[in-house]
Amino acid sequence: MLKSFITAGFSVLSFCFMMQSNAQIKTLSGRTLETKSIDSFIRYQMDSLKIPALSIAIIQKGKVIYYKATGVRNEKHEAIDTATLFEAASMTKPVFAYAVHKLIQQGKLSLDTPLYRYYPYNDISYDDRYKLITARMVLDHTTGFPNWRDGRELTIGSDPGTNYGYSGEGYVYLGFVVSHLIHKPIEDITNQEVFRPLGIRNSYLIENKYVLDHLADGKKDNKEWGRNGPWQGPNVASSLRTEAKEYAKFVIELMRENRSSGTVFQQMSAPQMKIDSNKWVCLGIFMEQTPYGIAYSHGGNNNNRYNSNFKFYKDHDLGYVFFMNCHQEQTLTKRLDKFLKTAK
Repeated sequence: MLKSFITAGFSVLSFCFMMQSNAQIKTLSGRTLETKSIDSFIRYQMDSLKIPALSIAIIQKGKVIYYKATGVRNEKHEAIDTATLFEAASMTKPVFAYAVHKLIQQGKLSLDTPLYRYYPYNDISYDDRYKLITARMVLDHTTGFPNWRDGRELTIGSDPGTNYGYSGEGYVYLGFVVSHLIHKPIEDITNQEVFRPLGIRNSYLIENKYVLDHLADGKKDNKEWGRNGPWQGPNVASSLRTEAKEYAKFVIELMRENRSSGTVFQQMSAPQMKIDSNKWVCLGIFMEQTPYGIAYSHGGNNNNRYNSNFKFYKDHDLGYVFFMNCHQEQTLTKRLDKFLKTAK
C-alpha cells in the first residue's frame, strides 16, 4: 500500500499511468515539455489554487503521455488513488451525446424528428411548443428549456430551435426518449454504446456501494467539505462518476475519429450556432477557434463542488482531461491552456 507524504499542509499521493520518467510532450508552439516541468506546474497550480485533489491526463498522438492522481479526498486528508472517483458533472453530456449519435447511425432515431413522436413528455405537455423539440435541439442547447427547473414547473423560455440556452433538462428528456426506444435502462445503453467498446472501466452513471466508497468528497465554493445529494437515478446530463485515465479513453476516441470522415464524432462536432466571438455549439460538444486552430471541449460543474474539463486541438493531436473536487476549473483551464502553448 503506497503511503501519503505531507507537503504544504496536506497529504499528497501521486500515481503515474502510461508515463515514463523521460516522457515528453510537444506543445502547440513546438516546444518540448519534460515530465519534471509538468509535475512542477501541477504542484504549483494545486498549491496556488488550493485544489484538494486532481486527476489529470495529457494526451498526444493517441495515447496518454502523462497521468497523475494527486491530493486528498476529504477533510481527514486521506489520500486519493487511481481508483478514486470524481463527479464528471456536465462532462456526462458528451458521453451520452456520442451514444445518441451511434444510435442515429444505426437508424434507431432521427436527429430531426420531433421527440414527442417517440415519447410524449407529460412534464411539458401543457405547452404545444415542446412538440417542435428534436434531438438536434437538445444536443445544441436550443430547446428553450432552462438548465434545471429546480423543483419548479418545467417551462419553455424561447421558441425551440431559435436561441442558445444551455440546458440539462433537454438532455434529461432525450434520455427518456432513448431509454423508451431501446427498451433498456440508460446506464445499460451507455455501457453498450460507449464504455464497453472503448474499454472504459471505473465509470458509473448510477450510485452503488463501490461508487460511494470511492467517490472523493468535494469542497463547495472551495470552502465546505461534503458531497452532493444522492441521485435518484441515472442522469444523462450530470451523473457520471469517473476519473481522468478512464475518461481519457473517450477523448482519445474522439481525437481518432476527428481524423476520419463519416465517423460519429464528425457528426457530433458539426457546428450549429455561434455563441461567442470565437465559439460555436455543436451536437454534444463545443468548438473554439484559437490561434492554434480549432479546439473541441466540454467542461463540468456540479454544485460548485466538483469541476472538470477536457479539450483537444484538432490539428495538433494534443489534448487533456481533468477532474477536481473543488471549484477552480476555469482558472486551471486558462493556465493549462497557456502551459500547453508556451511551456510556461
